[in-house]
Amino acid sequence: MTMIKENIIVRFIRYVIDWRRTRAVIRELNKLTDRQLRDIGLDRNDVNSLIYRTVDELQRGKKR
Repeated sequence: MTMIKENIIVRFIRYVIDWRRTRAVIRELNKLTDRQLRDIGLDRNDVNSLIYRTVDELQRGKKR
């Protein structure tokens, strides 16, 4: 039973770390101007969905 609790705690800590990293990337991208985003091929409206989709694919093991 203790092993299960440890696994849950470890998974939760990993989740929080991943979530904070993801939010940091989104924050940085949102600091860019619309022109800067266009220069790298992004639209401001796509930032959140693109980042979360990429994270989801990485977690599921899909290659881009």
